[in-house]
Amino acid sequence: MAEENLTLDELDHQLLHALQLDARVPFARLAQLVNVSEQTIARRFRRLRAGGVVRVVGMVDPVPLGETAWIVRVQSRPNAAVSLADALARRADVGWVTLTSGGSEILCVIMSRTTEQRDELLLQRLPKTAQVLGMSAHSVMHRFETIDSWAYVGVRLSAEACADLRAQAIGAGKKGTSSHPGSNGSSEPQRLTAADELLLGELAADGRTAVSRLAEVAGWTPARVNRRLEELVRAGLLYFDAEVALQAIGLRSRAFLWMTVPAARLQATGEALAQHNESMFVAATTGTTNLVSSVAFQNTAHLYRYVTESLGTLDAITGLEISPSLRMVKQGGTRMIGDRLATG
Repeated sequence: MAEENLTLDELDHQLLHALQLDARVPFARLAQLVNVSEQTIARRFRRLRAGGVVRVVGMVDPVPLGETAWIVRVQSRPNAAVSLADALARRADVGWVTLTSGGSEILCVIMSRTTEQRDELLLQRLPKTAQVLGMSAHSVMHRFETIDSWAYVGVRLSAEACADLRAQAIGAGKKGTSSHPGSNGSSEPQRLTAADELLLGELAADGRTAVSRLAEVAGWTPARVNRRLEELVRAGLLYFDAEVALQAIGLRSRAFLWMTVPAARLQATGEALAQHNESMFVAATTGTTNLVSSVAFQNTAHLYRYVTESLGTLDAITGLEISPSLRMVKQGGTRMIGDRLATG
């Protein structure tokens, strides 16, 4: 059960910042960077994880497999929205399940790894659900890489420490930002082996699973596991995400921005948005709008300043819809219990 009153100090914020840069950073290396003992770092991480503040997961990007990520907006009967959102959150191929728009709209990201899995949900299950009044699906054409955005509310690591962590991270810290089947330059979709699936299953449960355990599961040597993890990350198939309970670090307001931008200025505008501290996710999509951003704030006044000042400088944005988040049901790969990450 998550702790009710978990106070974060300077070292906690530095640890969370480090995990955003390299989710599998060895605690011994981080201890050297912040000048404390390895045991202290390990103890702090266990405390934050048990308190539902942070969880590290290994995520699969479906794009290098030849599939597409989809952002889906589901209009539901108000009295059924919570149960429908919970049902979606139980699916392994669905993440970022959020109740928005007065609680009658569910927003989620579908990351199905096969066409059959995607069609079963988008073309059969959801349309045939009586509680669903309507839905729209937006294909993610390109995801823009955001900065370690939430860290501005806490104490950041030094620039030198950040550079050290990024340089030594698996795949140099690459995240799921690919926008074409072969992120290694090939037009052919990547393929996963049975051993890969065993590794990915362990990492989905705990992204910091020790290499010795992964080697045992796959029947490989630790050296071979390290090589394969590096290959999967560099191919864009696997990325490690340190999921953080935003309210626990002072970000109490969240919203989704649906924007319209002329095609000729889409790339530049997306890149500019991705550099905003408030941006958690920025992508170019299909649909009636073509740019979506997930943003987090300290409060509604902060949201207002962001819209009027930061977005106001981007004159390419010709249309804007704001969908405030009422309740986060699931982050990337983790269910939520109140405002904390589920620890089970």
